[in-house]
Amino acid sequence: MLKNNETLPIGSLIDSSVFAQSLKSGRFQILIKHSTIFSFWGDIVGRKFEKYTIPYAIKSSVLYVSAKSPVVVQELSLNKKVLIKKTNTYSMPLGIEIKDIVFNYKNFETLSSKASEENYVQDSLIWYKDDELKNHQIDNDIVGEIEKSVHKINFLNEEQKQKLIQKIVLNQKAKMLRKIDNNK
Repeated sequence: MLKNNETLPIGSLIDSSVFAQSLKSGRFQILIKHSTIFSFWGDIVGRKFEKYTIPYAIKSSVLYVSAKSPVVVQELSLNKKVLIKKTNTYSMPLGIEIKDIVFNYKNFETLSSKASEENYVQDSLIWYKDDELKNHQIDNDIVGEIEKSVHKINFLNEEQKQKLIQKIVLNQKAKMLRKIDNNK
């Protein structure tokens, strides 16, 4: 059962049981909005910090981000205004304004182990190089279903929809590669 403040990775929303549960609870719009913002986290902080940070909650216009170390927290804190502006580029079309970002490092290990168990996008993309993901093909029917689902989301602009489709497809490729690797 989902807790009130729990946000799921976008890949989990595709899972029909999670989707059905979210839809019944009336939290689907909030979950998809938060997950969408989180899926663009790498674009917001850049590749340098994507591996060392995990956005994990949005409450009262505050984005909470866990970082691997106090050094990462310090460096990101110095660029907080820029990061808020970049985050709002993705969050404002969703009707969410981020006014502050709180960075901490105390829960990073817990969140990163939870992320690897639940196949968060950040985790999936760390384990596989871009070339491995680009060279792996997934079924066109799956891509078509992803595109159809994303194009139904009316609070994203076309550029955001295309980026979201790419993120979900990469997530699906990483899951398939992980299954192949686990069977070896």
